[in-house]
Amino acid sequence: MSQTPISAPYTLELVTYHLNDGADADAFLMLNREVGETFTSAQPGFLQREIGQNDEGAWLIAVFWKTAENAKNSIANIDSVPDVVKSYMSMINRNTLKREIFDIV
Repeated sequence: MSQTPISAPYTLELVTYHLNDGADADAFLMLNREVGETFTSAQPGFLQREIGQNDEGAWLIAVFWKTAENAKNSIANIDSVPDVVKSYMSMINRNTLKREIFDIV
């Protein structure tokens, strides 16, 4: 897939976590793609979203935003999200979730 290069300044949101014990990684990836296509990409200031996994089973979501405000506001309506987002979030071990927002200069 060809993507438009992103030029600074922009904001990078990094979210790391592990899945809940017994969660199906393939089902999670399918939900992740749907969340990215139907929810995250529709948020104001969205630029790009990537996912990765390391050898120890940790997952990384990297979301590129126009501004830090866009990143912070992207989960402001987390209680009224579509069912696909709720299903996606239910697979994540919330005790391992870490979210950081960086301004790229």
